[in-house]
Amino acid sequence: MARNWVFLGDSLTEGVGSKRISHVTELVKQMRAAAGTNVHEFRLRQIGADLSRQIDFNVAGLMNVDADHNPTDLWLWNLACEGQTIDSDFGWLPLIAALRPELVVIFRGSLESIIRPAMVADRNWPWWVPQSWRGYAAMDPRCYFSTTWWRKAKQTSVDALKQRARLKLLKLQPGKPLVDIEQFASYQMELLKRLRALGARILVLGLLPVDETRFPGSPEQFKTVNARLKQIAEAEGAEFFDWASSLNGGNLFYRDGFHPNAAGADALARILFGKVQL
Repeated sequence: MARNWVFLGDSLTEGVGSKRISHVTELVKQMRAAAGTNVHEFRLRQIGADLSRQIDFNVAGLMNVDADHNPTDLWLWNLACEGQTIDSDFGWLPLIAALRPELVVIFRGSLESIIRPAMVADRNWPWWVPQSWRGYAAMDPRCYFSTTWWRKAKQTSVDALKQRARLKLLKLQPGKPLVDIEQFASYQMELLKRLRALGARILVLGLLPVDETRFPGSPEQFKTVNARLKQIAEAEGAEFFDWASSLNGGNLFYRDGFHPNAAGADALARILFGKVQL
């Protein structure tokens, strides 16, 4: 019987950029290198009406399937999606129930907990902030710049302006997380309850460190959220794993100090591989 593992999260699990490098993809590579089990990856994400106006689609995906197939193969289902908070995970529950996974890995809270300008919530933006900068992530630091010189020049200058504006807004008044911690905790508890009813092993991953210089106030908020995640996991019969404590330093994040780069994805996959041994 085929085995299924499910991964829930945001862009830190889905990956960023066209290659979507993530710890899930790297985990597949590492498992394939370890003899004995065929491992396949199936990446799915929800798509909005703006991408499917001409065709009746609501998901898009990528199959990374090993050439050999066996009835006992392991399938890793990456259901993470950038820009989606934890409430979107409930939409995957019918699929997860059908898959009957033996393991569900949840890496949630980073997107929800970044301290952002208060204007994101109250919409009381100063007149000088352009409309196109007023989305919750519109002023976040870019992960990387283009290798084409003229694109890089434009991206660098625009990003510098956005960062000056964002940090100024954070100084004008205290920032807020995208989702209140108690509301996030409520979603997390309900999600764990519904997943536990499926009989799956549930692994909750702690938040990774975030750069204080680029995201003032967020590291302290992340500590609070991590403590809450551990508390909820223990109460709901799930495992909690603070994988950040196993990172050994090095250049593991993109320039935004938030998203893991290729080296970071590889390091996280190795840590996770040790935790979820086949």
